[in-house]
Order: sequence, then C-alpha cells, then structure tokens
Amino acid sequence: MKKNLPLLCMAFLMMVLLVSGCGGTAAEPPPAPADEKQDGTPRSTPEQTDGSDTTQPNEASSANDVTYDGEPVTLKFAIEVDEETFRIRYKEQIEEKFPNITLELANASLTPEGLQELNARGDIPDLYVMHQGYDMLKDLDMLEPLDPYIEQSGFDLGVINDGIVEIQRALDPDGTGLLYGMPIEGTQRALYYNKAIFDKFGVDYPRDGMTWDDILDLAKQVTAERDGVKYRGLSFGHYSIPITQFGVNGTDPETGEVLFTKEPAFQQFFEMLDKYRSIPGMVDPSDYSYTFNNDQNVAMTIVSLPTLPLYNAIQGLDFDIVSVPEWPDHPGIGPSVPAISISINKHSKHKDAAWAVIAHLASQEGQLVLSRVGSPPTIRNAEAFDQYSAADMEAADKKYNIRPIFEQRMASISNFSPYGPLVTFFYDDYINQKARTFVTTPDKDVATFLREMEEEYATIVKEMKELK
Repeated sequence: MKKNLPLLCMAFLMMVLLVSGCGGTAAEPPPAPADEKQDGTPRSTPEQTDGSDTTQPNEASSANDVTYDGEPVTLKFAIEVDEETFRIRYKEQIEEKFPNITLELANASLTPEGLQELNARGDIPDLYVMHQGYDMLKDLDMLEPLDPYIEQSGFDLGVINDGIVEIQRALDPDGTGLLYGMPIEGTQRALYYNKAIFDKFGVDYPRDGMTWDDILDLAKQVTAERDGVKYRGLSFGHYSIPITQFGVNGTDPETGEVLFTKEPAFQQFFEMLDKYRSIPGMVDPSDYSYTFNNDQNVAMTIVSLPTLPLYNAIQGLDFDIVSVPEWPDHPGIGPSVPAISISINKHSKHKDAAWAVIAHLASQEGQLVLSRVGSPPTIRNAEAFDQYSAADMEAADKKYNIRPIFEQRMASISNFSPYGPLVTFFYDDYINQKARTFVTTPDKDVATFLREMEEEYATIVKEMKELK
C-alpha cells in the first residue's frame, strides 16, 4: 500500500544522507552474483517438492556450517524482543559460535517511523527482521538479496520445511523471486482446545487433519450456556487464517483486476464463515467476555504455536493442541504464514559477518537451540520438532504432540500480486477486516458481500496505480 509514501520517501532520503555522510568505510559489497539459469532465476531457487525429499538433515547441516574468520566486529540486530529473550535465543549462541562477533540488540519499532528514528540516530542495523512487508524496506533502500551469499557458501535451502522459502520468495516486491530474508523462526498456527469444555458437553475432542466443516460441527455442539456460563465453540484468532490455505491472489498480478467474485476460493471461504455465523450463540452482540485463557469459556481457538508456553503456564487451563483444520480439496495444507526471517541491511559494513549469523541461526545447530527455548523450527528435522519449547515443557512436566503441526505444508503461491491484498496471513489485514465485517453483518449474503468488496477494492487498486 502507498498510504505512507511521504514518510517512506523522507526515511529513504535520510538513509541516503546517513550512508553517504558517515565516516569510515563504505558499506561492504555483496558477493559476486553467481551464474543464473537462462530464464534469469538464481540457480539456488529450490525446486517445488511434494514432500518426498529424503535428504537427511544431518547430511545437509554440514554444508550449512558457515564460518567467519574476519576481523572482530559488533553487529546490531533490529528485532522487537526484550533483552533476556535476545540473549537466550540469539546473542549467547552466536557469540559462542563466532568469538569475533559481538551481537547487540538495536531497540527500534520495525515500522517506517521506527526505522526513521533509528536512522536519524545514525544507528543503522546490520541485521533486521521483516515486520510490515518488503515494500516498505524497498522504499527505505534496505533490501539486500541473500541469493549470492547462499551460492557462495553452498548453503542448502533443502533442509527448510516445504513452502517456507517459496513464501519468502513470493514476497519479493518486484516479483522476481529473490530471497531477501532467511526464515529462522516458524509462525505455524495450531488449534488449541479446552478439554474441560468438551468434557462438560460430552463431545469428542478435535483431532489432527480435520476439515473446517468437521470443526464447525464440533463448535456447534459446544456453543451454548451451561450453569450460567456462556460458551463459544470457536474463535478464529484472525478470520483470514483459512483463506491463506488456498494460496490465491485477490488481484491479477499483471493488471490489478480484482478477483474476489471470480476466484472460487473466496466464495468457499465466505460460505464457511456464513456457516460459522449461523451457529446459534456463536456471534454474541453483547459485551459478554469470551476468552480462551482468562475466562476459559472458548472451546477452540487458532493462535500461533509460540503461544503454547504462555498457555501452558496458566493454572487450571486444561488444554491440548492439534493441527489447523484443512480444506477437503487441499489436504495437508496449513495456513500460509510467513516465517520470521532475518535480512542483511544493504548499508551494513559487515555483510560477511551478518551472513554468518543468519546461516548459523538457520542451520540444524542453531535451530535446535532456538526450538528448545521456544522458537518453532523452520528446518525439516524430527529432533528440532520434538525439542520445541522443551525447556518450558520439562519444567511443567507436560508434553504435547506437536509434530503434525509442523508437518502441515504451506500453500504454493505462483506469483505475488503487487496490488494485494496479501495472499499470506498478516494480522488485521484487509481480508481479515472484511471477514470480521461479514461475520457481524448477518443480513448480507455471500454473493452481495463479495460483489461490494470487489467494487471497494477496485477503488483501492485505482489509487495505487495513480501513485505509481
């Protein structure tokens, strides 16, 4: 979206001034580009797989053991975590692995305003986490493709779970499939369910691999009032989660034509929401409080896997987790949620060291450390799956069957549309806002709502084109 265009331009100009005016050496250039295929794509672009790749993680991990033998450097890492989390997840393992690298937390909000403030202080980070999309970072002139580093070091992207790298490539704002961030922490969603509520109603627990219709049937059975308490069967967390399992664009990538009434996935998605809102008691217009954790009157909720340790610490909350429901014609496909990915700042003076940090965090060694302390792994590795949040689970003497959640694949995305809306999940984005409106507007049928939604978004696309 271009609504922050003046601010982004200002931030970009400030970045240019800082880079050109600061003392010392200039930004370190990237490695020489490797050979490309005849169609112009990097040779490191992974082939689409059907999950049958038998590469052993231990074999691949040796190829991903990147070293750094350069001069001692201090790298600044812009990521929105507290000092303690930064220490146990990143700083300790990096400084142990690379004695000549010191990793520091660059405190900043990863928004245009936050990065503008960081740049104004002359505190240009070497590493950062993508938060609001690569469009913003392109406008700030911070993007640095990782493909040359991957080629030069021989880093094997094949160890990463199916779909994760493809999602990152699809987010290239220019649509060329370059990789601007290395996925180091998964953001898988899971369906959490309150066992006590299901027991109260005498209903079977949810299972891995259920469909959305299956879950709505369960939700209907546990949405009612008992002993003066109102119970809601299902909270989506964000309504847009199910649409991301299709991997479809809402606009034509070339022309910007809006496809809400033409793409069957949107019809299917809103028809499912229509069933949801039609369940008696599911949509309560009163101010009655429904929460999974505090009030414990929501039977099922869909939230991120990293929420597991937080829920696990709540006294009296008897819950378990299963994989997110699937569409019948897309079995095994979970929500497409971009992983937390680390990027190199184009203006960093220490790019080789920055790449060493990224490569280590994405390696089997780094992923095992991250998984154990609560960062879902992005690599395809059984030990990393089983070790997820082990430090917290061992302390609480609890264990959950997490592997089916990691085994769900992300939807394949053929091409990212610059006109949006994002085909992947992004919190309270346009699709989520419209879905919420639909659920709370029972007098509007699916066909009418989609037509009006398409007309509205066509106006948004027109404004985008005018700003180009």
